[in-house]
Amino acid sequence: MATAFYGNLTIKNLDGRVQGDRFDCTDVTNVLAQWKSTGSAFINVLRDGFITDVTLNIATPGTTLELKLYLNQQDTGIRWLQSQCFPALPTHFPNLNPIPVKAGDFLQLLAI
Repeated sequence: MATAFYGNLTIKNLDGRVQGDRFDCTDVTNVLAQWKSTGSAFINVLRDGFITDVTLNIATPGTTLELKLYLNQQDTGIRWLQSQCFPALPTHFPNLNPIPVKAGDFLQLLAI
């Protein structure tokens, strides 16, 4: 059994606009996050840009240790520790190395 948590993902668009969305992860292992704006396991990227920030509401990882990024239902190979997104940190994953996304991409997060 995993630890339930929620968070926010931010995409900075090339035109300077920002797309942000909140997601929830239940206490089930290997579950896809549920996005508030769509009520489903994916969000649509609205404009070309970069994922610049993922912030979580928790300060200890519990039993969920990593998050995994999927684009268009394909594993990107990008995984990161939950601890890189804790709210007290001055920068969160992937602030220092933003992840490029394209308009129309379907984005999913898997809690491992």
